Amino acid sequence: MSKILLVEDNPEYLKLLERILTRHDYDVDTADNSITGMEMLAKNKYDLLVSDLYLDTVDGIKLTASAKNIDPDIKTIILTGNPAESTEMEALMHDVDLYLEKSKSMNLVLKYIEVVLNSRTITSNKDVVLESKSQNLTVNLKTHEVTKDDEVIDLTPIEFHIIQMFLERKNEKLTREDIIETVWGGMEVVPRIIDVHIKNIRDKLNIFAIVTVRGYGYKWNEKE
Repeated sequence: MSKILLVEDNPEYLKLLERILTRHDYDVDTADNSITGMEMLAKNKYDLLVSDLYLDTVDGIKLTASAKNIDPDIKTIILTGNPAESTEMEALMHDVDLYLEKSKSMNLVLKYIEVVLNSRTITSNKDVVLESKSQNLTVNLKTHEVTKDDEVIDLTPIEFHIIQMFLERKNEKLTREDIIETVWGGMEVVPRIIDVHIKNIRDKLNIFAIVTVRGYGYKWNEKE
């Protein structure tokens, strides 16, 4: 069953689309603003994000870009009641899978969603598995599976991509702003939230490789 997140500030349209998708056996979560949508993307893994173009704090294009930073495999659809060539072009430049007018019938919207979900995902991950030999840790970029001491550890999507970033940049000092730019795509995030995620990662994985660099940020200390 495909899992879909709908982000839409029009309550009537949101409820209608949720009801139709649920009837067709999709697992649907909803958010009526971009901040809640971003929080849900950080906590859960979705197959598809369907977002309104014009939202409150962050527009739909920026939200879909952040979703792709969190999970490169997620499919994205932008919905708009006021289509314009300039915004459609911007959406395409940000790798949005489909730019769709709300004037389309629900039957057509449903069909477009089905087509997007069934389209082939092309991943740019050349290295399928990242690893830390010193921590006996492996990270599978295709399955999003993290294994520590041969045990699969459950991480949130945000935690997964923070670990991915550290393993791709071992022994390199990273600022909180570096992590926000890579993981959240530059969205406005309180830098101290990084500290919370780092603590959670340390606790879940029982690792000491992520060290605090006082006055700077963090570093993955990989001993050969």
